[in-house]
Amino acid sequence: MPATDEAVAYIRGIADEMVRQFGVDREEAVGRIGAFWRGTAFVTRYDLMALFHRDEEDWAKQIYYGGEPWWLPGPPPEPAPYPA
Repeated sequence: MPATDEAVAYIRGIADEMVRQFGVDREEAVGRIGAFWRGTAFVTRYDLMALFHRDEEDWAKQIYYGGEPWWLPGPPPEPAPYPA
C-alpha cells in the first residue's frame, strides 16, 4: 500500500503488537493488515490523521477481531477468519 515512512513504521508497530498480543506469526499479522487496509493509501495529511487517531494496540485488536466489539466486558470475541 502506498504510505509515508512514518505510516510504514506505525503499521509495522501494529504488526508487532498483533504478534505480541495474539501470538500470531509476523506473516499472518502483515496479511491481516494488508487485507484490512486493501486499497488504502496513507500518504496525505488526512490519511495519516485517520491512521494515527488510534494507538497501535487498538488497531491490532480492531484488525485481529475484524471489527467485533472487543472493548466490551467479558471474554474477547473470536478472531476474524484468516486468511481474510
